[in-house]
Amino acid sequence: MKQQLNQIDALYCRLSRDDEVYGDSSSIQTQKAMLSNYAKQNNLDNPVFFVDDGYSGTNFDRPDFQRLIGLIERGQVRSVLVKDLSRLGREYLQTGHYIENYFPDHDVRFIATEDNVDSLKGHNEFMPFRNIMNEWYARDISKKVRSAYKSKALQGKFTGSFAPYGYHKDPLDKYRLVIDKATAPIVKKMFELSSQGKTAYFICKYLKDNNIPTPKMRVIQEFGVWHSDEVRKHPCTWSEITVKSILKNRTYLGHHVSQRYTPKSFKNRKLVKRPESEWVEVKNTHEGIVDEDVFETVQRELSVKRHSNKKTKPNIFIGRIKCAVCGKSLIVNISKRTPNITCSRYKRYGLEGCTNHYANYNDVYAAVLNAVKDKASKVCSDTDYFLDGLINVLGRNTDNEKKQLEKAIAKAEKRVLEIHSIIKRLYEDNVLGKITDERFRFMSNDYETEQSSLSAELLSQKKLLMSMAEKSDNIHKFVSVVEKYKDLQTLDEAAIIELIDKIVVHEVDKSSGNKVQKIDIYYNFIGCA
Repeated sequence: MKQQLNQIDALYCRLSRDDEVYGDSSSIQTQKAMLSNYAKQNNLDNPVFFVDDGYSGTNFDRPDFQRLIGLIERGQVRSVLVKDLSRLGREYLQTGHYIENYFPDHDVRFIATEDNVDSLKGHNEFMPFRNIMNEWYARDISKKVRSAYKSKALQGKFTGSFAPYGYHKDPLDKYRLVIDKATAPIVKKMFELSSQGKTAYFICKYLKDNNIPTPKMRVIQEFGVWHSDEVRKHPCTWSEITVKSILKNRTYLGHHVSQRYTPKSFKNRKLVKRPESEWVEVKNTHEGIVDEDVFETVQRELSVKRHSNKKTKPNIFIGRIKCAVCGKSLIVNISKRTPNITCSRYKRYGLEGCTNHYANYNDVYAAVLNAVKDKASKVCSDTDYFLDGLINVLGRNTDNEKKQLEKAIAKAEKRVLEIHSIIKRLYEDNVLGKITDERFRFMSNDYETEQSSLSAELLSQKKLLMSMAEKSDNIHKFVSVVEKYKDLQTLDEAAIIELIDKIVVHEVDKSSGNKVQKIDIYYNFIGCA
């Protein structure tokens, strides 16, 4: 083995959260003491510690290990000591590569004190098997950790390292979120601005102008956790991605949403997004910051694509005005002397895409304004009459119909439980020999068929009952919203967002000799009513 002057003996220590099951025997302090004693007893007179605390052994992308590799490449390392093979790594192929190829190629002696491995004394036949066992252990621990997190998620427990912006972890229960009085009003303001039609860019600028620290800067301030110099240099520079992630987060409704991301594998800790169908959501686990209506309004607003153009007036109908022929968005051109609205498909593909039709922007604006004013006026003049008319248009469900449906559901549920008890008794009679196997099969099949039919009917009835309740709730929601616009004189984007789902513009009808253009307005909560 080639030797150079002032070469070091690298004492490498590693510990991850998964390794903590070993207890104190694998702590960094214990590893340091054991390696230091070994170095003294074996005349390794130039010991230098390399420590990766909190890093998984399933990959080698660790700060101090990479620093050690850099020194090896420069020929400054004489030997590498670890407590056991698992401290070097738990991925058997890469661990074996370093031990059997890389270290020998660079004339570096490798020692695993607890596993009786010393490259100076020759090859250890059991070493490859130990490496495989270490990887199996890492795989098993990874499964158990994921299972534990899933179990906590289903219970509505928060398991993140840091609470979402706007919340703290409850001092009495680390799995529960409580309102952060300092940042919750900021979250509320962000939702308020977005619901008024303000873009993520506008919100970022608003937060910066008001010297509001970013979530990462708050973590640094509260916990002393280091992120990057950029965060410290620009503590109030928010990104649009951060703003949008907050505005889309259902945590602010008071629901716990987890299992959204998962590591690629137990070896690759890079997180990938799960399909939304695999997310776990438990409702009403903590106090919400925004209500459902505001949140849904913001989601509709975020779904709209925006193009900033400072030379033109803002298009208050953006994302909400559609073509009745092809269903695609209409292009609003406000920059012209006579503002107009044209079909995007016709403009792009000609007659192959859609028909050549357009609308006058001012006519559409006036039609929408008058329709909203009319609805608001009717609500304010006689709310009960308006409600009654709206219920008739959307389909009335009388109290008697609702009560009959509730009785039918209760009766079906009772019968399902009766059948369950009957089948149980039949099974006991069969076991005791009171009825034959053939008789048991014949009778139980009939009851199971009835039970299955009732269960399907119950599901349908419950959906209908839920639909009735939702329809009534939506009607009252619309009335409470439209009431606010009783004195409306001009339309703005905030009013459009809160009131209108979409505006469908038809072709001009010339059949009567006059030009007539139909415009359908679909309101939030009630549709085209």
